[in-house]
Amino acid sequence: MRYAILLGMALAGAVAAAPPAPERMDLLDMASGALVVSSSGEYGAAWTADQLIDGTTESGWCNAEGKVAPNTMVIELAQPFAVTAVAADNTGAQDGKYAGISARQIVVSGSTTSPSGGFVELVTFEAPKGGRKEVPLPKPATAQWLRFEIRSNWGNPQYTELMELEAYGTPVGPPPKIDVSGDFETDAAGMMRLEQNGAEIRGCYDCCSIGRLSGSIEGRVLRLEWREDEGADVGSLLMVASRDGNTLTGLYFRDGKLNGEWNGRRVTGRRAACRIEGEAGLAGKLSATGSAVLYGIVFDSDSATIRAESEPTLNEVLAVLKADPKRRLLVCGHTDSTNTDAYNLRLSQERADAVVTWLTSHGCAGSRLQAKGFGESQPVTSNATAAGRALNRRVEVRKLE
Repeated sequence: MRYAILLGMALAGAVAAAPPAPERMDLLDMASGALVVSSSGEYGAAWTADQLIDGTTESGWCNAEGKVAPNTMVIELAQPFAVTAVAADNTGAQDGKYAGISARQIVVSGSTTSPSGGFVELVTFEAPKGGRKEVPLPKPATAQWLRFEIRSNWGNPQYTELMELEAYGTPVGPPPKIDVSGDFETDAAGMMRLEQNGAEIRGCYDCCSIGRLSGSIEGRVLRLEWREDEGADVGSLLMVASRDGNTLTGLYFRDGKLNGEWNGRRVTGRRAACRIEGEAGLAGKLSATGSAVLYGIVFDSDSATIRAESEPTLNEVLAVLKADPKRRLLVCGHTDSTNTDAYNLRLSQERADAVVTWLTSHGCAGSRLQAKGFGESQPVTSNATAAGRALNRRVEVRKLE
């Protein structure tokens, strides 16, 4: 009996220590590299198809006035995927105010050819009024573009709303390699220049006493920190690059809140007037605010293994330390809110430790560095959306006196 009790306790401990299951990646999310490439109609800027892939049901799509159905939108995935399931979510649709406004019959088709042709119907299903429905496909279907045709609603004669679309599956082939180096005309910051070194991104823009950008690109997704007014005004930016790297679609955050869109198109014959900072940029950030986010340091999923594309950013930190032998840094690890508090705290500590280990193995004295994991306790923005969670997963360095 005593052996059975001890065995039961050991098994219970093993179960408790097991890491939580990883969050499924919604392929139809900006943070996953998805982009809306066409929409048959929208009810103004507050109800666009882009809000079907923002990772939240707090905003959504509504048809253009006078066209209840059919309505069609085409969404480009980050790369080809073997799609296994799709979902539509009417949670938050205004059925209480406009009876029957929720989308109802939805036909989903996929294409590997182009956003305008080669579509094959995958599944037809009925979305519930005011709720979410996920449907598995009869068999996995390879697609890079998904077309959603909303054929009816639940009876409203004027308007149809849908709050979120989702898709799930596994990648087919390696992620794309895209170069976003060049000059872009943007809607939020004037002319912008980007330089790419592997996965590391540095940039600047002609706004607000010259804005500065730093971060990384993974597949088609850019995670960046922006700084303005001599580095005193700081925020985060998530962008998705088009397949050719000529168009950037983004959202920027200030003081932990979504502040607006930040979109750009590559231009030739015009150049940003600003100059991109070199390694002195990190030293300047530390001088201005005492800290800097390093989106260029990335890890394997649910792991403290530093990926090879992190080396340019790690070398930048190393150069700053070598340039000032008296400088001491606290390396901070941060996670999103996925998984448990204890798991996130442990993972963030292991990642901070891994960065310190890399720096000491490359010549920095361990006495000049400290590592601390903060888990999910210090987000830069809300964890309610995939975009926010992507920006909250980060390494940060802070000055130690």
